[in-house]
This record gives sequence, C-alpha cells and structure tokens, in this order.
Amino acid sequence: MSDEEDDPIEHEIDVYLSKSLSDNLFLLQYPIRPAHLNYDKIEHLAARVKPQQKKVEFDLAVNTSSTYYAKSKGEQIALNVDGSSRGDQGGFYRSDKMDKQILTSSPCSGDIGRYGVGVFKDGELHLSPLHAVVQMRPSFNYLDKADDKIKTEAAAREAAGDMSQDEEDEAKPVTMKFARQETEEAKARRMRSYGYLQKKRNEESWIHLEYHGVNSDLAEAERSQLHASKEEEVSEFCVKPDEYLKMLMPPSSETESEKPAMPSNVLSLIQLRTMPLADQVKTLLTNAKVITFSQLITLLPQGTDPGAALRSLHQVAVLVQGCWVVKSEILYPKEACSPHSGVSGEHLSKGRDYVMWRFTQSRVVTRKDIASVVKLPAEDVKDILEQMSRIRANCGWEFLFQYDHDFVSRNPEIVHRQKAFWDSKYQILCKQLKIPKEHEKKFKDKDSGIPGLDKPTRRRRNSSKGSPRRKRTLSGRSVSDHSDIEPDIKMDSENSADEDIPTHHEPMEVAEVNHVTNGSNIPSLTNCDKAISKPVSKKFDEKRTELLNFVCEKLQSRFILSINELRRLLNIRLTQCSAGYILNCEITDQMLEEALDESGSLKLENMWPPGTPEESLYALTFTGDKLDPVRKVLLSMFTTTYKTTRKFFIKKVKEETDIDLTENDAKLLLSDYCINKGKGVTWYLKGTLIPDS
Repeated sequence: MSDEEDDPIEHEIDVYLSKSLSDNLFLLQYPIRPAHLNYDKIEHLAARVKPQQKKVEFDLAVNTSSTYYAKSKGEQIALNVDGSSRGDQGGFYRSDKMDKQILTSSPCSGDIGRYGVGVFKDGELHLSPLHAVVQMRPSFNYLDKADDKIKTEAAAREAAGDMSQDEEDEAKPVTMKFARQETEEAKARRMRSYGYLQKKRNEESWIHLEYHGVNSDLAEAERSQLHASKEEEVSEFCVKPDEYLKMLMPPSSETESEKPAMPSNVLSLIQLRTMPLADQVKTLLTNAKVITFSQLITLLPQGTDPGAALRSLHQVAVLVQGCWVVKSEILYPKEACSPHSGVSGEHLSKGRDYVMWRFTQSRVVTRKDIASVVKLPAEDVKDILEQMSRIRANCGWEFLFQYDHDFVSRNPEIVHRQKAFWDSKYQILCKQLKIPKEHEKKFKDKDSGIPGLDKPTRRRRNSSKGSPRRKRTLSGRSVSDHSDIEPDIKMDSENSADEDIPTHHEPMEVAEVNHVTNGSNIPSLTNCDKAISKPVSKKFDEKRTELLNFVCEKLQSRFILSINELRRLLNIRLTQCSAGYILNCEITDQMLEEALDESGSLKLENMWPPGTPEESLYALTFTGDKLDPVRKVLLSMFTTTYKTTRKFFIKKVKEETDIDLTENDAKLLLSDYCINKGKGVTWYLKGTLIPDS
C-alpha cells in the first residue's frame, strides 16, 4: 500500500479506438522541408496513389514568375523533356517552361502497425491506426523522360534508314536459351530482387485522386471520423496483464519480406551453423565447388569431429588431387537443364564427371580435348571448367588448388578408395560417352605432374658420391628448379639422391588458401611450392614441414617478411589453432631463418631510411610469371636507395631488361613489395618504415 500512496492516480482518461479510416489513413512526412515552409498554400495540380504499394505522388505548381526562378534553365528543361510540343499538345509541362514538380513517397522502415493518430477532445482520447507512414521527396523522373526522348528519336532515325534500303536483310542464326528449372530458394531470392519488386510496382496502376486543402469542408468531414462512435459496444476486457504488456509493446521482429536479398554466392556463417552437419557440408561444397579438407574444418563449428565431417563429405563430394569437389548430380539434377543450350542435367553430369576424371590424371586440360569427348556446347564446357579450374595462357585450364599432400599422406585408405571409385567411374564413362581405348592410353601413359598418382617407383642414382651441391641463383632457386614449372614433371638423373623415393608418399603439404572461393587468383607453382613438393625421406621432421608451409603461405601473400613480422603472424596463427597444434611450441629465430632460406626467398641487402632500426628482410622473387626478371630489378634498386618512384622503376626496368613495363604492372609490383608515401609518388620497401612515420 505504501507504493500506491506514493504514486496516487491524478486523472483518468477514457480511450476510444476508431477504425473508420484505418484502411486509408496515411501519415505524410516531409524530411527535407522545414515545418514553417509547408506545401499547404501551393497549388496541387494532381494526386494519385497505389494502395497496395502504399505509394503516393503529388504534382505541385512551380511559380515561374518568381524572382528566384531561372527562366533559361526552366525553358531548357522543358525543351529537353517535351521537345517541340507545348501546352495542350500532350507535353509533360503545361507551358514552355518547367512549371511543375512531382513529390513522390518512399516507405519508412519499421512496423507501422504499432503506430496511430490520437485526437484529444472533451477529456477523451480517440486513437486511429495508421495504414502507412511515407516520406515525400521531389522526384526527378523528368530527366529520364529527356533521355528516353533522345533514345526514341535515335531509334526512329535508324529504322527510317533501314526502310530506305531496297536490299533484304540476310537471315541471321538465332540462339535459343532454356531456363533452368527454378528451385524454391532461387524463387525466394528472385521475388526479393530489385528487378522483381520493380516489375510488381509497375504492374499496379495509379488511382487518380482529387486534392482538397486542409481547411476545406470535405477535409473537416473526414477528420471527424477520427473520433470513435460512442454507440459502439465494447466487449469485456479479459486479457492477462503480461499478455496486455506484450500487446502494448510487442517484441520487434524483422519480417522476412523486409530482409535484404543476399547475392546467390554469399553464404551466412551464422545461418550455416544452425544446420545439421551434413547440410553444412553440402551447402559449403555447393557454394565453393572445390575445397580442401583443412578449409572445410575451419568453416565448420569449432570442435567438429573430423571423422564425422569426412563421412558427410563422402555423400556430397569426390576426391580430386587431394581436394574435395562437389558431386555432379548435386549441381545437375536429372530434371535440370542447361541455361545456355537446354542440354539435360544428366548429360551435363556425365560431362562434368569426365572433366573431374581428367583432373585426377593431370594438372592441366584443354577445352578442345574435353569438348571432343563430352560432346557438349562450348558455353557448357566453359561453365564446368570454371567451377574447378582457372585458365592459364598458352597452357590450358589448370586445377584450382595445389595438390593437398597433407590430406593424402594422412588418409591413405580414403585415397585408395577414391582411386578405385575413379577407376570404376571411368569404365562407366567409357560406355556412356563411347570413349575409344586409345584415348585412355593417351592420357594414362602421359606423365601428369601430379605427385599423388600411383606410378612405378624409380630409383634415382647419383653420378658420383662427391657431386657438388646445387648452387642457388640470385632469386634463391636452384639452377635445376626451372624444369619444375612445366606441367609434365621429369626426373633429372644427374641431380638425385641415393635412395628410393616413391612419389606417392610425401608427408608434406602445400600452402593453402585461407578462405573458400571459386575461381580465385591462386599463384601457380612458386619457389615455395617447389620447396615443399620435392621428394623427401619419411623421417622428415613434421614440425619443420609445417613451419615451412606456414612461411611459404605468408611469403606468397606478403612478398616481403622480416623475422619480427613472421613471428607476429605466427602468434596470430597460434591463437586461432588448438593447443595441440604442432607449432604451438618454442620456435626460435634460427628456425624461422632456416625456413625462410629453404623456402627459396632472397635475403635483401637494402638501404634503410634515416632513423629506422635495421633488420633482415626476406623477399619472394619467383612466382613463375613473365614479371620475375622485373622483380629482381625492383629489389636490386633498393641496394643503393631506400625509396623510388614509379617512373624511375619503369625506366630502370627498360635499361636492364629491355622490357616495356606498363603502368598497371608497375603499380601492381610496387604494391606487392612496397608501401606508398608522399601523395602517391614515393614508394618505400615494406618493413623499412616505422608505422605512422
């Protein structure tokens, strides 16, 4: 009772609910117009509404006789929009000037059902629910009308010119495209798209209205309907207090129609982790098309059992070069068809299976060879290849990811089962696609360059026990490493070890991409790849291997590293991995230096800006492309100076290599190895500037 005495009731007000205008009551807001400068005194020429879309438009007169009206601009706009038509001749404007403007509405976000209009009269509060809340802003659609007029006139002139020619047009082939059967998810995305919503807006016709001012008799009569009729009987109020509070303040929830439509290639990890594990794996594979097992584990919830993930993988993917590729029947169901040619999903699935088999045999394929076997249109073959490979100039289509040595060495049973699966699958494809036997021999006898294929073990012999060690070039590569760039890897008997090394047992791993993508620009065979893909003994230290992989990965993404920067990146990696991670132990600076040296990086002897503490820098100098000589020139420039410019860099490259370096290539290389200072003119080597200096 003490609380009620401290907060006594001061006054009671009767509340009435009026629904007379609930279906037509709009609240119009004018966010760019001050309250004292309203449109009440401006002549309203026309009004119209689209009830379903809750869209309103007003045509307002413009005072062309005002001293603030620019007559020349108004006449020019009217001429652009109406052309030679004037006044009553069907023009947009009534005169030869811009004499009106259009206010159009845009919807306000939020749940409008929670708002209403209240009228307090004679000690009573009358509430009326709002149908819509919109904001009125000027529309500039007349500019589009001017553009449409120009296009229409140009089309008319072109048509007139075509009709003046006596010769008949030659028949042209017509390409027919068939729409793929639409899934429920695709339909939902389409119905949330801007194009679909715009089409629905255009389908609803305008309802033209007559405007009445705020002080007109009709306006007074309509306002009276905001008061509820007291003759209406009110049913007994029998709602529990907690339910009544929820009705007064319902929890805010975003409706499905208000959620922004996401692009089809965007996957929400929050939404993904609400699915069962099997559905998560299937969704990730369907979006990524190709993924390594380590990438998959990082995208699944923390603590996911790798064995369970592998069991789910077998249901939706197959193994190609140590990576997992989504099964063809998931992408191409039997009832589907090609959007380009109308080919059935069954034929597309067979063709895609053949492409995957070819990638189990070699790193690179050509579209011409594929098309000659699968007998599919060029566009369909290209779509299939883009899912799992990237094009390389003068070479063909290379598989998207590097061979995953780590997964293959850790899971020999899975690799063996998948090999048996592909052998059986190829026999089925031979019958379905009518592949001749000589075709099989052509590709199976060919050295593929894939270290995971089962091949006869070859003994590598040394010509002499005292053969000298291979010398490193300026880029840090051995002189015999150039042969590793070719797709067909060859064994060099002159530079070999004294032991048998089976090519399919390599407890090594290739630097991996840390995100899932389809068609990303992954560097081709680099120094790092060669440093970790050459055969080694089974006693090779796993810790050293993992550290080398880590160093190669960071060199490929950053191009220049110092010991301190490499240690910082390693600490970040350790925070993201479990306590049992193999590098979660003492890693000395000497171990980092040895890994950098073994990766093929070059230790720089560069100049340093004044006042900057010096430390050793290591650079990646070889990526296997045509710009490798230019990289050497760039790094050698910093042996005599600590800064450079793009123009000087291009000039230096021309002098030393006779290569005409483009502005774009120069900028890309400088961005890889340098940081920009001095309003975009001066470039400094990465790691030589103190942050915020």
